[in-house]
Amino acid sequence: MRELSWQAMTRKYPAPYVVAGWLSPGDAAAGLGKLRRALLERLARVLALSGDYAIAEIIERDGTYIQCGLASASDAAELADAVGAVDTGSRSAWACHWRFRFDEAAALAIESALDRPGPGKTLAQAADNPG
Repeated sequence: MRELSWQAMTRKYPAPYVVAGWLSPGDAAAGLGKLRRALLERLARVLALSGDYAIAEIIERDGTYIQCGLASASDAAELADAVGAVDTGSRSAWACHWRFRFDEAAALAIESALDRPGPGKTLAQAADNPG
């Protein structure tokens, strides 16, 4: 795996697979984008993705997203599954696009899963059983 800048990723892979976490306007205004981006970067490293990827904070008309662009379909599916993202069905700019709400509950679930690794432990299970 190799982490690229968002610009390098989209140049090398014009239609990457994307997993995007949506931040509420309040969370974005509170500056949580950088913290959530760092959390998604940690998760990507722990998952040991096999292909190139990039993570960026993207501001769109409908909100702020922490997006992970991935070269590999299997890496993208694994990350989407890990964060509970759903396929948006959008294929306009991406090979496939998953989205999840990157709220406090999602951030805590990711942190819990990172702190307590276990075989087959999903983020939803980590959130339900933090201890």
